[in-house]
Amino acid sequence: MEQNNAQKNNLNMSNSNSQNLKLKLNVRETAQYIADMMLELRNMAKFTELKTLQGLLEVSFYEAFSVANRVEIPEGEIEKLRELSMASNG
Repeated sequence: MEQNNAQKNNLNMSNSNSQNLKLKLNVRETAQYIADMMLELRNMAKFTELKTLQGLLEVSFYEAFSVANRVEIPEGEIEKLRELSMASNG
C-alpha cells in the first residue's frame, strides 16, 4: 500500500514537472517571438528616425530576449562552483 502511494506521488511529481517544463517552453517560445517582432519594429523605427520609439522598442526587445534565453542553474550547482573556486584559490 505504501509503495503504491509512493509510486502515485512520483507519478504526480513527474506529471507536474512535465507540465512545468511545457509551460516554461511555451513562455520562452512566446518571449522569443515577441523579441523577434520587437527587433523588426525597432529596425523600422530606426530606419524612419523615430528615436524615442526606437529606444522603447529596443528596451522591449532586450526584456523579451532575456526571458527567452534565461539560463537556470540546477539546485546545488552554485554551491559546487563555490567549493571549486575556493579550492582553486588555495
